[in-house]
Amino acid sequence: MFYNNYDDVHGEDRWGLVGQVGDPFREERQLDLACAKCQQKPLVIAERNWMATNADHSQRYQIVVACLHCGAVDEFVVNAGREGVNSALKVGKRVPQPTDLRPQAN
Repeated sequence: MFYNNYDDVHGEDRWGLVGQVGDPFREERQLDLACAKCQQKPLVIAERNWMATNADHSQRYQIVVACLHCGAVDEFVVNAGREGVNSALKVGKRVPQPTDLRPQAN
């Protein structure tokens, strides 16, 4: 499946869809959470995969994170069932929140 990445596009396309979505979990952002395997911080967002559209018309995404130290991989779901609800990390068992994101370096 091919996925066009419109994360940095602003404004509307020809179908009236806006390019910027509401949640801040983007690829290459770092989460200030400890790895479940080596207990080191941070985890980096390696992939952001679209899964489905929820009943409230929000988009559900699978977020794959990797440890920068040992390379362990974990995942969670953003907008799990409805907008603003995140699932827990499958291995780490902690629910990532937008406040866990490290500030972006410009």
